[in-house]
Amino acid sequence: MRLLGTVYGLFLLFCATVLVILANMGQLTGNMVARNIRLFSVQPYNDFENGKGTTSKYDSPIGQNNGIRPLYAWGLYNYCGGSTDYEILRCTPSKFGFTFNIVQAVVDDIPEKTNNINLPAIENQSSITNYTRAAFYLLFVGTILVGAAFLVSLLFHPAALSLASILTFLGFAVLVCGASIDTYFINQLKNHTLGIQSSMIEFGNALWMFWAAVGATLFAMPGLIGGAAAGHAETPY
Repeated sequence: MRLLGTVYGLFLLFCATVLVILANMGQLTGNMVARNIRLFSVQPYNDFENGKGTTSKYDSPIGQNNGIRPLYAWGLYNYCGGSTDYEILRCTPSKFGFTFNIVQAVVDDIPEKTNNINLPAIENQSSITNYTRAAFYLLFVGTILVGAAFLVSLLFHPAALSLASILTFLGFAVLVCGASIDTYFINQLKNHTLGIQSSMIEFGNALWMFWAAVGATLFAMPGLIGGAAAGHAETPY
């Protein structure tokens, strides 16, 4: 019974580790896996009358006034812009402590010779910047803790399982905080319009991966704790 419970905990911890790694990969590069993983996406194309300031050259460098893209997708470390089918994306350099700033991303793509495009500022952008930066660090630390917990648990020793249980709990707590912050502010952004018409902002699969990892770590803990307790009880002193 102890073995089954421990294996159950290890399996869930493995799932959590895979999920957080995949979530961290979102939008890092233009490869098939990374480009289809994002925390959230924005489609501002319809916000601009007659395609003003937009571009169909999706492979041009992003953030260099080459035209507004129909899609922007945010990962944990950067954002990308390009076609709505995610086939052609160009990404900004990855940055530690990355934050969400939709308006700035669009402004950086408006051609320099285009006039009369005024985007309303987001009133609480400073809060979004500060809190999503905090969420970045929480999710990053949570990823490290969950990965470390899984590696330690592979030793399958009572002491190792005890340590893995502690690391799993810490990872769970940190991931909950980080995912909650991002979920809250992405939901706030969904209520903001970039221009003439309402832009479409959607939650991304990376956010749900983090939440799924939260659930996996939560349910992994009983198996790990049970395995550690049973192992200590069976260990002669």
